[in-house]
Amino acid sequence: MTTIIDTSIYSEAFDNVLNQKALSEGILQKKQKALQQFEQLGIPNMKNEEWKNTYLAKYLKKGFQPGLVKKDLSKTETIAEILPSLTENINRIVIIDGLFSQELSQIHPSIQYNIFSTSHCWSEDIQNANQIFSSLTDEKKQSLTSLNTALSQDGVFIEVVEGGSAHVELLIVQTGSDIISMPRNIIQVGKNAYLNIAEQHILIEGHSMTNMVAEIVMEENAKIEWVKIQDAGDQYHLIDSSYVSQKENSRYHCTTLSLTGDLLRNQQYIQIAGEQAHADLGGIYILENQQQADNIIVIEHQVPNTTSNQLYKGILDGSSTGVFNGKIIVVEDAQKTDAYQSNKNILLSDDAAVFTRPQLEIYADDVKCSHGATSSQIEDYESFYLRSRGIGKELSKALLMFAFVADVVEEIENTTLKEWVKSRISTKLKIDL
Repeated sequence: MTTIIDTSIYSEAFDNVLNQKALSEGILQKKQKALQQFEQLGIPNMKNEEWKNTYLAKYLKKGFQPGLVKKDLSKTETIAEILPSLTENINRIVIIDGLFSQELSQIHPSIQYNIFSTSHCWSEDIQNANQIFSSLTDEKKQSLTSLNTALSQDGVFIEVVEGGSAHVELLIVQTGSDIISMPRNIIQVGKNAYLNIAEQHILIEGHSMTNMVAEIVMEENAKIEWVKIQDAGDQYHLIDSSYVSQKENSRYHCTTLSLTGDLLRNQQYIQIAGEQAHADLGGIYILENQQQADNIIVIEHQVPNTTSNQLYKGILDGSSTGVFNGKIIVVEDAQKTDAYQSNKNILLSDDAAVFTRPQLEIYADDVKCSHGATSSQIEDYESFYLRSRGIGKELSKALLMFAFVADVVEEIENTTLKEWVKSRISTKLKIDL
């Protein structure tokens, strides 16, 4: 199973990106270093431990091309008709083929936050952006993150100032132009600040791939609640990598709902660097046909008195594939760490497969850590109670599946986001709530 991918096309794309817009000296150096690192690491293959269950070359050989993306304003009106209804009081951010769309975004002026195009940071020497760009990602040495650093042209920069709050709707739109888009998002949440993000992906037509990276820095007592809904259709391909740094008493809660996509890969790397900080990661993947969803999570507890929780549940039908590779790292000095990890799956078909690998690396002796994984099928006796009360076989099965993932949904604190997720799951399972 060997497919040779010509990596020279990425070097050529890099030259085109550099010719498009002037970059500050610091950003230029970081992009050049990232390209060199990508060329050294190469395209991930199944010999890489994190990619052993994902044959990336199979998707890349479909012809996705990296390259210079230009805004096509003639498509704006068509895309606007497809976007979901606009919520009046929320900040809407629209990224089209990796480029921030000022025309379709709606940013309410406020002293509590700053939201603008990431590319503005790269050409203007904005101190905060230059300090953070790639600083969280360098040590991980992830090939596709390096590629994003080198080739990204745009994205969104979100800063919530100390004591402020912001509610954001983030729409990642692909037009189906056979390119690999590379949005780079930078998020800074200040001391005692709050950020709420509702993210969803939209594919206009054809097929497309997104290689997206987010760098997130949370100051003391900062809080983020983020819900990601990935439901753009069978021709959508996504690699979504998030790098999070948490300071004292910060709270990071991210829930990922993977519903349709040829390949949906979610990578989260969390550094808990402040005492009393907590990371809560939840995921639900409901797949069919030949769809694949990967969840790669690494949470590193770097200081004492921190907590984390991972709860991921999958429902797999057809020939679909689920991958869960979660790791908890507790360094030597991180005493009094509480960390939990669980992955549970229901297989509805004999051809569906799940690869689950929960891991613990513990170097401290006064901790509470646990992990576990299960896979099973729905047995007839489990739906007997519902069917004995007049509920049909298919509906009773769907209700059992909804109940199976309900505890992940209930962890979402924001009521609006919680109801949004419930609605999307019920639609997927064909339940009329």
